[in-house]
Amino acid sequence: MNKTAGADHTTQSGRPLSDCAALFTRDQIQAVAAERVSTGFPQLDRCLNGGLANGLYVLGAVPGLGKSTLALQIAYNLSSQGIPVLYFALEMNRAWITAKSICRADFLLNRRPGIQAADLLDASRARRFSDEEWERINRAREQIEKEGANLYLYEQGPDLTHIGQIREHIQAFQQTHRAQYGGRPLMVVVDYLQILAPREAALKASDKQIVDDNVRELCRIRDQQQVIILLISALNRISYSRPISLESFKESGSIEYSADVILGMQYQGIEEIGKNARKDFQAEAARALETAKAQNPRRLELTLLKMRYGRDGVRIPLHFYSESSCFQQPDGAGQAPQTRLQELRERFAACPVQYHDGFYQRARRVRG
Repeated sequence: MNKTAGADHTTQSGRPLSDCAALFTRDQIQAVAAERVSTGFPQLDRCLNGGLANGLYVLGAVPGLGKSTLALQIAYNLSSQGIPVLYFALEMNRAWITAKSICRADFLLNRRPGIQAADLLDASRARRFSDEEWERINRAREQIEKEGANLYLYEQGPDLTHIGQIREHIQAFQQTHRAQYGGRPLMVVVDYLQILAPREAALKASDKQIVDDNVRELCRIRDQQQVIILLISALNRISYSRPISLESFKESGSIEYSADVILGMQYQGIEEIGKNARKDFQAEAARALETAKAQNPRRLELTLLKMRYGRDGVRIPLHFYSESSCFQQPDGAGQAPQTRLQELRERFAACPVQYHDGFYQRARRVRG
């Protein structure tokens, strides 16, 4: 009892900076340094100081823009690197998530659109698939069976309605898979914030109070369980035709102050659309939005609205192939590592192979 009280007293009294500085040595640095993992999008990784680390990341966008699809693709990219990911889907079921993943894998393997997710879940359409289509589907399925082995899907049900149950699932996973993943980071995706029910069903609380409580609990999970959390959030309706900002987020106060990183996704050129909306040219703004939505790929951008330990205000262009449930950077980055490697092998298969037998030696062509 006295020992615990003494430990609490030490914690409350603080630690001198000299003690903290002692951790920044060759032997001790690993005690404070965090492992960063790639999102699969190099430009986004650079803006995030090298990738994702323990923290609360919030992603917001208007409905239908692809925020869940982007979160799923990032989760898949981490899984392909051997990083465990728990995806709590409060909106989509497992079948839709899997269909989207197969659709994206097919697009990346063949570098052209193919089967859509809706086709895979349409019984009459599935009966009419040709042998060639089934061959493509099977190749994509085999790919996600291999690279998606570390992506665990939880869909809404009696044991997944509120944040307390999410905490229980995380703790159970960490206990069960500790030996399998060792000290590797753990990522948690919550899709999405405004669907989470209050922890106490009988609690009479406003929507804002429920969101505030859930965000605070997610922060506690981040700190106590030491996990990466990607939280998807809705926006205010008034922000649908205006440039995204911190004020665009529903119940923005708790999100703005609690999140480590806030990412807003929007159409490129939304500023011009927003000007028309503010000048009461709603018809022109609506037409511009419809034109942007009809593009293939859609030209989108991620805006770094808040970066606790870095530079905010950065914009990251993305191309969204909505029919194929796939995001890419304009330079083609954003593929899962194995898919990208296979593409490079195919592209350079016909090139002559050379090697160096010394640092200053002349490269010699391999014969045979």
